[in-house]
Amino acid sequence: MSAIFGVLRRDGGAVEERALEAMARILAHRGPDGSRVLALDNAGLGHCLMRVTREDRLEAQPLHDPAAGVTLVADLRLDNREALASELGIGDDALAQMADSDVLLAAWRHWGDACLGKLIGDFTIALRDHRARRLYLARDGMGQRGLYLHAGEQIVAFASEIPALFALPEVPRALSEAGIARRLLVPVDPDPDVTLYDGVTYLPGGNLRWFDDAGGGGERRFWEPQAAPEHLGKDNAYYLEAYRAVVTEAIACRVRRLEKPPCLMFSGGFDSGTIAAVAAPIMAARGQAMIAVTSVLNEGESSPRGDSRALAEAFAGMPGLALHTVSRGEDSLLTRLEESFARSGECVTFNYVRAAGFALGRREGARLAMDGHGGDYTVNMLDAGMLGRILRRGHLRRFWRELRARRAFTRRSLAAILYGDVLRPLVPQRLMRAIFDWRDASVPLWQRRYVQGDFALRHVAGGMVDPRRLRHPRVAWQRWQARWLHMQRMMMLGPPTPATIAAAQGLDFTRPFHDIRIVALALAIPEHLQFRDGRERWLARTALADCLPPSLIARQPGNTPERPGQEAMFAQSLPAALAMLEEAGPESPAARYVDVGKLRAAVTEAGSSREGRSNPIATSGAANAMLIARFVNWFSRGNGPSQEP
Repeated sequence: MSAIFGVLRRDGGAVEERALEAMARILAHRGPDGSRVLALDNAGLGHCLMRVTREDRLEAQPLHDPAAGVTLVADLRLDNREALASELGIGDDALAQMADSDVLLAAWRHWGDACLGKLIGDFTIALRDHRARRLYLARDGMGQRGLYLHAGEQIVAFASEIPALFALPEVPRALSEAGIARRLLVPVDPDPDVTLYDGVTYLPGGNLRWFDDAGGGGERRFWEPQAAPEHLGKDNAYYLEAYRAVVTEAIACRVRRLEKPPCLMFSGGFDSGTIAAVAAPIMAARGQAMIAVTSVLNEGESSPRGDSRALAEAFAGMPGLALHTVSRGEDSLLTRLEESFARSGECVTFNYVRAAGFALGRREGARLAMDGHGGDYTVNMLDAGMLGRILRRGHLRRFWRELRARRAFTRRSLAAILYGDVLRPLVPQRLMRAIFDWRDASVPLWQRRYVQGDFALRHVAGGMVDPRRLRHPRVAWQRWQARWLHMQRMMMLGPPTPATIAAAQGLDFTRPFHDIRIVALALAIPEHLQFRDGRERWLARTALADCLPPSLIARQPGNTPERPGQEAMFAQSLPAALAMLEEAGPESPAARYVDVGKLRAAVTEAGSSREGRSNPIATSGAANAMLIARFVNWFSRGNGPSQEP
């Protein structure tokens, strides 16, 4: 994890280094190994360095090439540096003395912006072409790293985190009502052009955008989630081999060049378990151990889905893996909330697992954090109703075979399987939503959110929020491959919030299952290998049977929650949070957006049974609305001294 930032002045003025240095100071937590800035006329770029890989010791950004007329800054890990060097005619001895940014600059000089389609790794890039008088910005395909922007008439500014933009007086510091409406109504798809701040956007993943001095510009998408042609139309043996090879390489690329052992958010399931099984031997060969952090319930606390202790302990004794546990303790929804707003500029629920896990990893010396997020909609596809999918396609012989295998594997009753795995998936989702809406007294979905009605209506009528695209709490948006592809697109279009959370603890962050090589394989995997022998995740169970614990290979369907104590935390925190909000009064800024009466009813309902389990949907929805209210009041300094960071 490093940081990049910069300014392009379009008003004819020169960029001053002190403006760049002010941005660098705000991003200092991303640059413990130093920062540098370079201002040349009306453009200036800066870089904060944190050394994560051994090649990072060679970094000396910004890179300025007077002969080519370009200046480059990048936050990147380049996985295919050797392949690129070979194409560029760079020898092994020369490559050994080159940082990843040096290879990138050589690639840009050779191919121009077409080089972006050749890069494999996580990155954000800013390049100033002084001759063309143009600024280029790019973000990796799945958006693992992020870049926030302000594009105004006077300046174009960019930074790895939002607060650095506010170091510039030309960037307005004002809330966006459209952004607030979207967060309260929870639309399905993220919109990179709408954040919680007016005039602040972020770059979508797989996107190149450029800005000309004269005021023009453009953009193009250099990567999309799609099946790689080399993976299409192969036999079962090929996919088993390709699964193991591609997944192993994606994980190994993230750890083989590290100087310090990484930190892994570890549930012991198929996704994080695969990362552990691949990375731990690499660490063991160096005499090191990966820091695996597992979330467990507080003593005496319970949850319908339990916690990850038993799954994680199945990996105990694996060389190169050091198991640790974290629990919620006394943390609440309000813990360090305003502090996180001030530090990140973002509005996210306090994640006690990430906060404790990342802090533990950093204390143990880690500089990189990983998790298994993304496996469920890439190569380890998880979706209820695969039997219904088979029947819908008319594959009757396979259906009966898989039905028998499903019963033998899950030991569930025939009636339960027919309802959950066959009949319900065959009901059109639009009809399912209509049925649930009818049960909810035909109240439109947006009216069930904790938002002021006139405020919501204004944004629905203005087209900023499409009520047909709101997430339904009981019905998934799409099914099967359409859902997986939709999830992949949501990730690439989303903000870099996970990376920002890790950066607050001084860690780089990456998700191996968001690797573009894994996505390209996942979309080529035929459906009959996504569910086989009555088991989802058949490829993982089969291809990795020799390195995953037998108990995991035989695991029943379902996932263990990352934050098993979250529901209890929400239910226990909401009354105090509501009291603070009510204390702020009806004249508080948040009262214009959040319906406190609906919140009060939800809090009462959440407290009507143990840990709020009578209606967990209402509890989590109320927590989201409470979070937005706190953020709005914090930003407007209308929250009272008890809520100041």
